[in-house]
Amino acid sequence: MKILVTGATGLIGRSCIYPLLLAGHDVRALARSPQKVTELPEKNVHAWTDDEVPASDLVSGCDAIVHLAGEAIADSRWTEERKKKLWNSRVSGTKNLVTALSTLSPSDRPKVLLCASAIGIYGLSTEAFDETSEVGRGFLSDLCVAWEKSANEAEKLGIRVVNLRTGLVLSRKGGLLSQAGPVVLGSGKQWMSWIHEQDVVDFVIHAIANPDCHGPYNLTAPHPVTHEAFIKILVQTWGIPLTIKAPAPLLKIALGEMASMILADQKILPQRTLASGFQFKFNKLEDAIEDLLGKSSFLDRHFSVKQFIACERSEVFAFFAKAENLEILTPPWLHFQIKKQSTPTVQTGTLIDYQLKIHGVPTKWRTLISHWNPEQSFIDEQVKGPYQKWHHVHTFETVPGGTLISDDVTFRLPGWIFGKILLPWIQKDIRKIFKYRQKKIQEIYSQDTTP
Repeated sequence: MKILVTGATGLIGRSCIYPLLLAGHDVRALARSPQKVTELPEKNVHAWTDDEVPASDLVSGCDAIVHLAGEAIADSRWTEERKKKLWNSRVSGTKNLVTALSTLSPSDRPKVLLCASAIGIYGLSTEAFDETSEVGRGFLSDLCVAWEKSANEAEKLGIRVVNLRTGLVLSRKGGLLSQAGPVVLGSGKQWMSWIHEQDVVDFVIHAIANPDCHGPYNLTAPHPVTHEAFIKILVQTWGIPLTIKAPAPLLKIALGEMASMILADQKILPQRTLASGFQFKFNKLEDAIEDLLGKSSFLDRHFSVKQFIACERSEVFAFFAKAENLEILTPPWLHFQIKKQSTPTVQTGTLIDYQLKIHGVPTKWRTLISHWNPEQSFIDEQVKGPYQKWHHVHTFETVPGGTLISDDVTFRLPGWIFGKILLPWIQKDIRKIFKYRQKKIQEIYSQDTTP
């Protein structure tokens, strides 16, 4: 199938692209910053902003469109200007997308449009809501109502529409877990309706494949919890002995109107989702947290990137199998040099000693190859070096037209307070290093230019 994803640089957009590629689909993307969509061939990614109607050739011939574009809802205070941006990025953007679809002949239109929405449509209550419940009042409810109305206009074009009313998404790559700490917000008694990112992606695939799926679906796990219970499970996983409280009045002063979303009581049940035959992989919060965090420390941070290469997997892996090629992929300002390798070729148990400079400071680093699966994956772990923990999983997977390289890093800085202070700068350095690495890989393996 030819599947178009909008909002491809967002948390859910990136999560959707990966399994669709592995399933063999022809995946295309529209994004504000197409250069950031490294998971796809350049020819499959195009620029689009919510204030314009996308060109008809960008949406023509798709079997399905997964429309996820929209400004992040909780990134800053809801000033009037911010609320306008949130509204336009969702409502106006969806209207413009449907306008583009209306210019196509019926044979060129997608069979299904999956459009993001949110459980904010129901308003606030301690009572349980499902897809049959009435909508609420307030900015979030009004926004979601207008958002879904814009998407539902596609039904007049003969397109099946699915509204993805998504709850709080749990992921290692961002979202709620990247912002949470051992802090109970408000009373802690407010209900939270959460969902593991894998279940969001699985439902997207489920809804595309099932022609009976249409209308609103709550993407929330069957067992919501209170905020206090959520934090309790988190701190137990992290091994933190205590929590602190942030009173509701303080949150309202700090966050303004946005605090109403954080302190909201929303107990949402996925009745239509379950009735569609969909089965959640993660019904209980404990299982979801265990899957995402495992034995992680509160101080652990995660970083991941993916990159498409128009080349056979065997050739790509052969390049990475030579430790000396790391010098090619490492920015020159790090002055990276390999000093010693314990085995002639890289394998499980190989130790590699490097020398580099971090902001001009000479640093020694020893890496252990703890896992080696030729042509598929390998793991390197820091034995000695600047981090308290560095666990880097390299994965190589065959996708249509080439190979998808995945880098998933879990790292921990030394020194509890000191490490937290330095974290923003270290994360910036890591992003810069991997950006350079991706650029060099593109230079080594030229992109496929066939139409």
